[in-house]
Amino acid sequence: MAENEKLECLKKLQEVLQEKFALEQQVESLPKELRKEEAVLRNVEKELEDLQQTASQTADEVKSLSIRYEDAFQTRTGYEKQMEFLNTQREYEALSKQLEEARANEETLLKQRNSRTKESEKLKKDLEEKEAAVAEQRAKVEEERAKVDSKLSGINEKIAALDQSCLEIKGSMISDELYDKFSNIVRKKGGVGVVPVHGQVCMGCDMVLPVQFVIDLRMKQEHNEIDYCPYCSRIIWYEELDPETEKSYIFEQLESKGTGSESKASAASAESQQDTDSYDESMGMDGGFEDF
Repeated sequence: MAENEKLECLKKLQEVLQEKFALEQQVESLPKELRKEEAVLRNVEKELEDLQQTASQTADEVKSLSIRYEDAFQTRTGYEKQMEFLNTQREYEALSKQLEEARANEETLLKQRNSRTKESEKLKKDLEEKEAAVAEQRAKVEEERAKVDSKLSGINEKIAALDQSCLEIKGSMISDELYDKFSNIVRKKGGVGVVPVHGQVCMGCDMVLPVQFVIDLRMKQEHNEIDYCPYCSRIIWYEELDPETEKSYIFEQLESKGTGSESKASAASAESQQDTDSYDESMGMDGGFEDF
């Protein structure tokens, strides 16, 4: 059988595309650790922001309580001085009541101020610790980002080199449309976009192909044309086997085994057809396969 140059190009392209897609998966997975560290940083930064707001509010309360306490202190001392100049019992009783209320108010404000002052001092320490934690986490993020950037730079250089290799391999033999379609097949089919047919069986999906379909495939192959498996959408090519091996891949032989392969093929066909429909939609196919 004459060598099919287009098919040979596709086989070489498949090897390069497999390597390229593996590198692209690395590109997607590499930043995972970085994103984790960035998420931690966002959390500690939010905690720091909340703590700063609480500390600021507490400091303002301490200032307000200090002013009110100072006013209460002045009021109480003023009443005590007035006690020296009272003339009547009624004046004494009235002022005594005001003095008692002033002392109670002063004591309450003092307790509140002291309590808030302790809280404010604790918050200052907490702020220092949280600021240190934020600085440490930022350093971790920067370190991880530098690692990722370095690795990505190397991987992207390799991907660019592989893209160039693909262009050189496809040359004028493979059209841009066929190249794009084949790339999507390789990506969607786990790196395997071109598979052999043994006898009547597609080795990509193990489905039995019609006899006439296989005959047509062999004819196309001899004329430097390609075809697709109607079940799994992969590009297929007929591979010559020794007669004894090929017997096990001929429909009549499979049917005569009586192992339920026909019903298995039917179930697999339904599943494969569903996969093909999904593929056709994503590839922009209209339900049929045509050569390029």
